[in-house]
Amino acid sequence: MTNMRTIPVNSIMIPGRFVALCEGWAGDCNCMLRAVSSTGNLTTGTHRPTRCEGSDEKWYLSIWCALSDDVFYAIKCARKGLNAPDDGGDGDGHDADYPALVRFEAWVDRVIAELTEDYDLDGWVP
Repeated sequence: MTNMRTIPVNSIMIPGRFVALCEGWAGDCNCMLRAVSSTGNLTTGTHRPTRCEGSDEKWYLSIWCALSDDVFYAIKCARKGLNAPDDGGDGDGHDADYPALVRFEAWVDRVIAELTEDYDLDGWVP
Protein backbone atom coordinates (compact mmCIF):
# COMPACT_ATOMS: atom_id res chain seq x y z
CA MET A 1 0.00 0.00 0.00
CA THR A 2 1.43 3.37 -1.02
CA ASN A 3 1.02 6.24 1.38
CA MET A 4 -0.77 9.08 -0.40
CA ARG A 5 0.54 12.07 1.54
CA THR A 6 -1.71 15.07 1.58
CA ILE A 7 0.18 17.27 4.07
CA PRO A 8 3.42 18.53 2.52
CA VAL A 9 6.44 18.86 4.81
CA ASN A 10 6.87 22.43 6.14
CA SER A 11 3.37 23.43 5.04
CA ILE A 12 1.49 23.92 8.32
CA MET A 13 1.16 27.56 9.31
CA ILE A 14 1.02 28.38 13.00
CA PRO A 15 -1.72 30.93 13.76
CA GLY A 16 -0.41 34.38 14.67
CA ARG A 17 -2.00 34.30 18.13
CA PHE A 18 0.12 31.26 18.98
CA VAL A 19 3.29 32.77 17.47
CA ALA A 20 2.84 35.81 19.71
CA LEU A 21 2.24 33.52 22.69
CA CYS A 22 5.54 31.72 22.03
CA GLU A 23 7.47 34.98 22.32
CA GLY A 24 6.73 35.19 26.04
CA TRP A 25 7.62 31.57 26.78
CA ALA A 26 10.63 30.87 24.56
CA GLY A 27 13.59 29.33 26.34
CA ASP A 28 17.12 28.70 25.14
CA CYS A 29 18.27 28.29 21.54
CA ASN A 30 17.19 24.61 21.48
CA CYS A 31 13.60 25.51 22.37
CA MET A 32 10.93 25.03 19.68
CA LEU A 33 8.99 27.96 21.16
CA ARG A 34 11.98 30.15 20.28
CA ALA A 35 11.99 28.73 16.74
CA VAL A 36 8.31 29.60 16.35
CA SER A 37 8.64 33.06 17.88
CA SER A 38 11.69 33.98 15.79
CA THR A 39 10.52 32.59 12.43
CA GLY A 40 6.75 32.67 12.80
CA ASN A 41 6.54 29.00 11.86
CA LEU A 42 8.03 25.56 12.42
CA THR A 43 10.03 24.02 9.59
CA THR A 44 12.81 21.52 9.10
CA GLY A 45 16.30 22.95 8.93
CA THR A 46 19.39 21.83 7.08
CA HIS A 47 20.73 19.10 9.40
CA ARG A 48 18.39 16.10 9.66
CA PRO A 49 18.66 14.24 12.97
CA THR A 50 19.92 10.67 12.61
CA ARG A 51 16.86 9.30 14.45
CA CYS A 52 14.68 10.40 11.51
CA GLU A 53 16.23 7.76 9.22
CA GLY A 54 16.37 9.82 6.05
CA SER A 55 12.69 10.72 6.04
CA ASP A 56 11.53 14.33 5.75
CA GLU A 57 8.16 13.24 7.12
CA LYS A 58 9.71 11.77 10.29
CA TRP A 59 11.84 14.87 10.67
CA TYR A 60 8.82 17.16 10.35
CA LEU A 61 6.79 15.09 12.82
CA SER A 62 9.73 15.04 15.26
CA ILE A 63 9.94 18.84 15.43
CA TRP A 64 6.19 19.06 16.07
CA CYS A 65 6.60 16.54 18.89
CA ALA A 66 9.45 18.65 20.30
CA LEU A 67 7.17 21.70 20.13
CA SER A 68 4.51 19.75 22.03
CA ASP A 69 7.06 18.96 24.76
CA ASP A 70 8.05 22.63 25.04
CA VAL A 71 4.42 23.78 25.20
CA PHE A 72 3.75 21.18 27.91
CA TYR A 73 6.66 22.58 29.94
CA ALA A 74 5.38 26.14 29.47
CA ILE A 75 1.95 25.02 30.70
CA LYS A 76 3.53 23.54 33.82
CA CYS A 77 5.29 26.86 34.49
CA ALA A 78 2.13 28.88 33.81
CA ARG A 79 0.12 26.60 36.09
CA LYS A 80 2.58 27.43 38.86
CA GLY A 81 2.21 31.13 38.11
CA LEU A 82 5.87 31.70 37.35
CA ASN A 83 5.06 34.83 35.34
CA ALA A 84 1.87 35.76 37.23
CA PRO A 85 3.30 38.76 39.11
CA ASP A 86 4.44 40.25 35.80
CA ASP A 87 1.26 39.96 33.77
CA GLY A 88 -1.65 39.71 36.16
CA GLY A 89 -2.34 36.01 36.45
CA ASP A 90 -5.88 34.70 36.82
CA GLY A 91 -6.38 35.00 40.57
CA ASP A 92 -5.82 31.27 41.03
CA GLY A 93 -2.06 31.53 40.92
CA HIS A 94 -1.91 30.71 37.22
CA ASP A 95 -0.17 32.91 34.70
CA ALA A 96 -2.55 34.87 32.47
CA ASP A 97 -1.26 32.91 29.43
CA TYR A 98 -2.30 29.58 30.97
CA PRO A 99 -5.61 29.19 29.06
CA ALA A 100 -3.99 30.19 25.75
CA LEU A 101 -1.15 27.73 26.29
CA VAL A 102 -3.67 24.95 26.95
CA ARG A 103 -5.43 25.83 23.66
CA PHE A 104 -2.08 25.90 21.84
CA GLU A 105 -1.20 22.46 23.23
CA ALA A 106 -4.52 21.06 22.00
CA TRP A 107 -3.92 22.56 18.54
CA VAL A 108 -0.37 21.15 18.38
CA ASP A 109 -1.63 17.73 19.47
CA ARG A 110 -4.21 17.77 16.65
CA VAL A 111 -1.48 18.65 14.15
CA ILE A 112 0.66 15.76 15.45
CA ALA A 113 -2.27 13.34 15.13
CA GLU A 114 -2.96 14.50 11.56
CA LEU A 115 0.71 14.22 10.57
CA THR A 116 1.03 10.79 12.19
CA GLU A 117 -1.99 9.50 10.28
CA ASP A 118 -1.14 11.22 7.00
CA TYR A 119 2.49 10.01 7.02
CA ASP A 120 1.49 6.53 8.21
CA LEU A 121 3.83 6.80 11.19
CA ASP A 122 1.60 5.35 13.90
CA GLY A 123 3.87 3.72 16.47
CA TRP A 124 6.99 5.62 15.38
CA VAL A 125 8.61 7.42 18.29
CA PRO A 126 10.79 10.44 17.54
